[in-house]
Amino acid sequence: MSTASKEAERELRTAFAKFDLNGDGFMTLPELRTVLKRPGGGQPMTDEQIEKLFKQMDVDGDGKVDLDEFSKALASGVAKVLVDPVAALPFEYSTPLLAMPFLRFKEQGRIYKSTKTWRDKALSQGWLVEYDEASGKIVIFVSHTWWDRAFTDETNDETDQYDRGAPDLQADYPDEERDVLKPNGKPVGKGQKKTYQKPKDLKWRVICAGVEKLIEEQGLKAEDVMLWVDWQSIYQDDKEEKMKGVRSLIKYATLCDYMLVPTEEEELFVRVGPAAIPGYGSRGWCRVEYFIFSLAAEMRGRQALSANGKTYGAVVPGTGAPLYGIQRDGSLRHYPRVKMSGDGDMPSQGALSNPNDRALVQDLEDKMIEAYVPVVVETMCKAGAGGTVDLERKMIRDCHVEALCEAVNKYEVKVLHLQGNQLGDAGAEAIAAMLRTNRSLTTLYLSFNKIGDAGEKALRKADYGRRGFKLSL
Repeated sequence: MSTASKEAERELRTAFAKFDLNGDGFMTLPELRTVLKRPGGGQPMTDEQIEKLFKQMDVDGDGKVDLDEFSKALASGVAKVLVDPVAALPFEYSTPLLAMPFLRFKEQGRIYKSTKTWRDKALSQGWLVEYDEASGKIVIFVSHTWWDRAFTDETNDETDQYDRGAPDLQADYPDEERDVLKPNGKPVGKGQKKTYQKPKDLKWRVICAGVEKLIEEQGLKAEDVMLWVDWQSIYQDDKEEKMKGVRSLIKYATLCDYMLVPTEEEELFVRVGPAAIPGYGSRGWCRVEYFIFSLAAEMRGRQALSANGKTYGAVVPGTGAPLYGIQRDGSLRHYPRVKMSGDGDMPSQGALSNPNDRALVQDLEDKMIEAYVPVVVETMCKAGAGGTVDLERKMIRDCHVEALCEAVNKYEVKVLHLQGNQLGDAGAEAIAAMLRTNRSLTTLYLSFNKIGDAGEKALRKADYGRRGFKLSL
């Protein structure tokens, strides 16, 4: 068997293992239903749709799907819904995702720092586990900012001015007065203040309450839930290993089924998105985490849809990214869609304690955009074949235009919305070249990009003489 064949077989077996939850070599209908009902399984399917899919794969009708039947279903396209467009992407994974069983997290009573003494014991006792994709466990990514930024102990490096801080409150602190904020995160004015109590290990309690609420709402089993929590899931005493974890952040986030953001707030404003969470949404590392997670959800088909099927307005329950903010009392607020309204909202423009981290955040941002755009362009052009495709604010750059033009031509798109992307002159000129041969487009919207005089000139020239064509710059 060739190397390529061996790799293909390994990938097939890995994909099958995600559905063979008990490891007996077969996929059953309950197992298929369990996986497809998870957030990472794609846009939610009805029980009837799942049963129909299972029957199509179960060729011999024995109530089980073996590896051969699974392989044939993938090859024929019958099981294309099972193909995860994110899992196959080559994101760096240079150190394993370390997760903690939720029941253990509750028992330990706090968030621990990953130093050698604690980590070795946690790994040996099974308190901290290297995540296995075939385990059938639900993993929650806890995305959070540091609440005790001045904290240091004997494990910190005194020579490193940035090696300080803790995610949770390490002592009982005095009450703190803060500005009352509007939904956009700005103070309401007139000196209005709000009192925040700051007891030790507050965040740990908020996380526990939020996870329990999620388990209740989603019908999960507590024993199947694991948490990825920075500070205890990434090495803090080994800079080389810590950096491996940072570079593996995209993979970590895309392996997780849910993302929870613990907050000190009694009320969160969902309409504005996680960017408005006080003390969280402005931080560069927090932004990159919810940015990665929300884009991956969209790539998997989890569009936030309104009742009329559009991508704006009140969201239909069960659609959108499985991203939630936890209010102080443990109640959840769903953030089904994350919009980057401009360059200032991007992760790379967020606040950083260590300015040297900016290049790392930018690199993760670029890699995620590079993976996201081709998938969402293909998916949305296919879905809107022969009609209107809305690719507004999808971070489309000049380097993506070749794939964009190919999809527009292949699916004979008529109306194309490209407002608010990151297209410049080179991208505009490539679109202009496509317009000279394309005959399906009747309307093209390109406002709020970065197109200069040269790009506009090329587009106007391509537009000239196209009867009935509308170009909006």
